[in-house]
Amino acid sequence: MPKKNEILRRCRENVVPYLLWLALTAVLVTVDQISKYLISAYLPKGETVRVIPYLFNFTYVENRGAAWGMLANKRFVFIIISAVAIILIAAILLYVAKSKKMLVVPLVLILAGGIGNMIDRIGNGFVVDFIQFDFFKAFPVFNFADCCVTIGGALILIYVLFIDRSLFSDRKKNKDEGNENGGGDA
Repeated sequence: MPKKNEILRRCRENVVPYLLWLALTAVLVTVDQISKYLISAYLPKGETVRVIPYLFNFTYVENRGAAWGMLANKRFVFIIISAVAIILIAAILLYVAKSKKMLVVPLVLILAGGIGNMIDRIGNGFVVDFIQFDFFKAFPVFNFADCCVTIGGALILIYVLFIDRSLFSDRKKNKDEGNENGGGDA
């Protein structure tokens, strides 16, 4: 039977990291939901408030689709896709939390963004968007959850391309080893 100190050490190593990313996810989802609540409570639908003139505004939009309103009124499709993505990201977090610590924050950002927008879709039937670039009118109005997903995705891309290139080198190495041993895809 393990000693008390050993149990505490294992607990710290295994449970604490998961509790931290769970807490960070909860904080990000809360910020997202509070910001959406404040916009929907104090800004009439379709109205715009200039925050920084010629840079960005707050414009309350009820988005029933994806970016630029694509696939509008396909609520259940987005709910299913979001649910699957949330489950997959949570599973990936459980898997990589100890071995690839630099991926934890980007994955938490994506997870929180997915949860934030899914809450809107389930609760409202639409996603509350409100951040608008004033200098680029063709860009869609978005929200804090969208920022989390975008920043998390960009950080993962940077990680895979510039920091840990083993994702690509392992495949090439395994393929080369298979060819040297007379195996391969032939």
